[in-house]
Amino acid sequence: MCEWCYKHGAGKKWYLNSKNYLEETAEAVGAHEYIYELWKHFEKVYLQKIFGISTRGPGYKFSIPVVGRAIKWYINSWFTKEKPLKGRNPRRAEGHPGQVVPLEDAQQVLDLADPILKVNCACRHMTRGIEDPCCLAFGALAEMVPKLPRYIPEHGAERLHIDEAKDFVEKMNRGGRVNTVWFGPVPYIAALCSCEYPECAATRLRIDYGLNALYKGEYVAKVDFSKCTGCGTCASRCQFGALTFTDSMNRPFIDAWKCYGCGLCATTCPEGAIEMVDRTAVPAVKDEW
Repeated sequence: MCEWCYKHGAGKKWYLNSKNYLEETAEAVGAHEYIYELWKHFEKVYLQKIFGISTRGPGYKFSIPVVGRAIKWYINSWFTKEKPLKGRNPRRAEGHPGQVVPLEDAQQVLDLADPILKVNCACRHMTRGIEDPCCLAFGALAEMVPKLPRYIPEHGAERLHIDEAKDFVEKMNRGGRVNTVWFGPVPYIAALCSCEYPECAATRLRIDYGLNALYKGEYVAKVDFSKCTGCGTCASRCQFGALTFTDSMNRPFIDAWKCYGCGLCATTCPEGAIEMVDRTAVPAVKDEW
């Protein structure tokens, strides 16, 4: 289990602990005020954290020994910050990390969330200027979004029944989107998103700069070569560069170190030849989050 599971999972995965969805938890961490500030200033947050890093920010310095590690440690401390509750800075996304989850776990998350509101993706709004209602907001976030009209879809805010929400995330999965679940802030859970690189701010921070805005999932993908027919259906599904299809062997190869455990390769395999195994059961990557 990852550090969040030990701290906020009550013996299970943190995103499957019903306590983290309660109104009482939201009030205890000031979720409404936090979310409003974060989403209200999202354009500035995105500019500072993505374009700022890639131009004159610490991006240049990440490659410098000692200095680079110190800067990364400092920035990563923002995401893990839990106290003081009222001292967290939403514009730094302090206490707002997310984690990759496979489709099955994403649908279990929806069993715990209420209400569920389909809203426009803040990242796609920023990067492409488009309205793409691919994010599901829960509880406090669902309450605050109506105060931020640019995140409401053109046809209006849409509240989903649990079954509708499960069908929606399955549709996103089929389309190649990565399911991610989000603190808002720790330990309150505010959203389930359908992410895609490079638009997703957190995915870019993690892949391009090694910052822990997004954690790897609780699983890694494993191929059963006795079932694989070499059809290549999985070849283009991985956004993290973990799966490569080798022509010489006519089989996929999955680099466990790069695997984020999204399960996109597994859900597309017609032969069921790819399974998701617990990350902690793979010694080489059990501490890689």
